[in-house]
Amino acid sequence: MREVLVEKIVPKKSSLIEFLIYNKQDNILQVSYKRGKHSGKVITYRDFPADSFDMIITSESQGRTLLRELKRYKKEKDSFFKFFINLFTKNNKIPY
Repeated sequence: MREVLVEKIVPKKSSLIEFLIYNKQDNILQVSYKRGKHSGKVITYRDFPADSFDMIITSESQGRTLLRELKRYKKEKDSFFKFFINLFTKNNKIPY
């Protein structure tokens, strides 16, 4: 039998976050939003770093920290994929 480490956090003071669920084994973050663009929805973020999750739950302003970490997460994810897109895109540039 496989043990799955899942942590659910319900912030008491956040006006943005209803709850957070983090699967430590698969690095999946689920966020239920109270307001904003994703109001009333549960959004799943795959390959979300555990250190970012720890930073969010220990922060005084969990909503603000979540938004900052999601911005960093998206930027890192985009730069990773852009590297491979540029690597395999046909162009006249020689990579060396």
